[in-house]
Amino acid sequence: QHDPSEIVEFDESILAGTVAESTVKQYRLHFGTYTMFAGTWERALQSSTLARWRQTLYEDGYTDSHGEQHPYTVNAINLRLAAVRSVMQAAAEQGYIPIALADGFRSVRGLKLKASKDRVKRNARTPITPEQMRIMIDLPDTDTLMGAMHRALLETLAGTGLRISECVNLMQADITWGVNGDGAEGWQVSVLPKGAESPELRPLSKQAKTAIDNWLSQRSENGVESFYVFTGAIGRGGAKLTDTPLTRQAAWRIVKRYAEQAGVDNFKPHDLRRFVGTQLVKRGDIRTAQKVLGHKSIETTARHYVMDETPLGVTDGLY
Repeated sequence: QHDPSEIVEFDESILAGTVAESTVKQYRLHFGTYTMFAGTWERALQSSTLARWRQTLYEDGYTDSHGEQHPYTVNAINLRLAAVRSVMQAAAEQGYIPIALADGFRSVRGLKLKASKDRVKRNARTPITPEQMRIMIDLPDTDTLMGAMHRALLETLAGTGLRISECVNLMQADITWGVNGDGAEGWQVSVLPKGAESPELRPLSKQAKTAIDNWLSQRSENGVESFYVFTGAIGRGGAKLTDTPLTRQAAWRIVKRYAEQAGVDNFKPHDLRRFVGTQLVKRGDIRTAQKVLGHKSIETTARHYVMDETPLGVTDGLY
């Protein structure tokens, strides 16, 4: 037993000189996150708190800068646990805490990849068929205001390959009619991709443009005007429209709801972009998919966004 009030507080700096500076910086992040999770210094010094943090990391994952939810890998969770254990071990060696306390932290087991194989399967990329995409898009009731917005959102994501973060920031002025040098015409949207310094043009399907027009018309009839295409609502059931853009989190919840209703299990945000990439490759070539998705490297498109099946029959007649 120990009295936390009698222990001088410490942090990852006690590791200085024993590990590389880059490791100290990494542990600073993880140990700091752990103590924030604990809430108090007393709880941070309880090994049971580390066990609860392990479970929270496993169940909740993290939200990226685009508001999209992701699971931590087993290795990422174990790395965070190791950081806390290392700091506690150094604290014991330097007399900050009893050796028995550090041993308690060392007894908190990491996750085993084999035991988490079901999670790996659940979080694998999920293919979406054109039939499932059609079902998703047809689900919203477009006679209702929110249904019209939901339909437009789904059509836009499926008809552009935009990220959800790019979609919710779309403005009416970003939608234009374009003509290519070869005479091809069509609707297009201007977006600022992740990490880019200037906007890029992406094709917008006719179906998406029709759905957007319907939504904007209904929104205007209800007295709401906004520069943004997709705007949110407040109140119970979204009773009151606002002129502020829809949040990434709200858009993700909308899309996920219809995916589940359409029978798409384990749906994830980028699955719609993978759907667009896969279908474009089937129609033409991977270079088209790369340009539409806005990837700098064609390898990114091929490795992560094309979910093509192994072709059958192609080896017939080779000899």
